[in-house]
Amino acid sequence: MSDTVWMMDQAVTSLPLFTGLVLLWAGFAIGNGFLAHRLGHSVALWVILSLIPIVNYFFYFFVIYATVLGIIRRLNILTERLAAGQTT
Repeated sequence: MSDTVWMMDQAVTSLPLFTGLVLLWAGFAIGNGFLAHRLGHSVALWVILSLIPIVNYFFYFFVIYATVLGIIRRLNILTERLAAGQTT
C-alpha cells in the first residue's frame, strides 16, 4: 500500500474522532459562556479560550475553580443576609 493511500485511510478513520472533539468543545464553549455570564466574567473571552486546542484543557480547570469560588461567594452573601435579618 502506498503512503498516499495509507494517509487517506488515516484521515478518514480519524475524521469521526475529530468531529466528536469539535462538537464536545463547542458544547463546553457554550456552557462556559453561560457560566461566565452568571459569574460576571467576559463571555467572549471564556468562549474563545474554550475553543483553543490545548489551552482549553487548562482553561477547564480554571472554570471549575471559578465556579466553586462563585458558589462560595454567593453562599457567603446569603449567610450575611440571614445573619443580618436575625439580629434586627
